[in-house]
Amino acid sequence: MSDMESIDIIKVLSDKGKVVAIKTDTVYGLVCNAFDKLAVQNIYKIKNRETKKPLSIFVRDISQVDKYAETKNLTEYSKNLMKKYWPGKLTIVFKKKGNELDHLLSGFDSIAIRIPNDDTLLDILNKIDFPLAQTSCNISGEKEFISAKEIKLAFGDKIDLIVDGGVLSDNKPSTIISVEHNEPIVLRFGDIKI
Repeated sequence: MSDMESIDIIKVLSDKGKVVAIKTDTVYGLVCNAFDKLAVQNIYKIKNRETKKPLSIFVRDISQVDKYAETKNLTEYSKNLMKKYWPGKLTIVFKKKGNELDHLLSGFDSIAIRIPNDDTLLDILNKIDFPLAQTSCNISGEKEFISAKEIKLAFGDKIDLIVDGGVLSDNKPSTIISVEHNEPIVLRFGDIKI
């Protein structure tokens, strides 16, 4: 992807209430500025997602995780998982830090964070000053879409920008672990086997 294309994506993400569909290193996802409450509400509406289900966030590096998650009491094993699998297909659920992202956490005291191993997303994350709220691109409870064409057919103009990343042939979701209570617990087995 060219710098021009990533700048266009960033422009959309920086506008109030805007949502982008983009290929990640796992599946196509819906992303928006995590601080933008209207955009977060729009993600819930677009995919008909229950508001009691929280969204996770993409960040650019481990240092950014410390802004939104409690990491000081993590075990060495948990820290090593972060070093080994990030960027990558591992989502980690932490105790949240602060309350600035409460509007996407559905009342939970935890926050799910991932550093994606995708050049386009990492380029965007390195150029913006906000994390991205994210969820899989599908109608809630149904299979994830594997192409921009499918997304366009399903959602029409409800999504502000659909970035065509081609057809995904291997679209396994991320593995999810929780370190809320320091020792890691696997919540969902995905592409990474732990």
